[in-house]
Amino acid sequence: MKKIKTLKGWGVFKNNAKETQEHGFKITVLHPDNMEYAYLCSPHDTDMELETLESAVSWIESHGKAVTA
Repeated sequence: MKKIKTLKGWGVFKNNAKETQEHGFKITVLHPDNMEYAYLCSPHDTDMELETLESAVSWIESHGKAVTA
């Protein structure tokens, strides 16, 4: 996975070709609670299975609550 962006604390990652083939989706969205340990995460840890960056951003804007420390 390669990090694309962080939005409202959520991490958006692009899966590599092998991950996409194994898991069946291209974009992994990690919950803000998992971002501290994102380097240990895989597509298996995703909160949403998405195909495009645009759909990830839309989902976070609609459903993802901002996390404030």
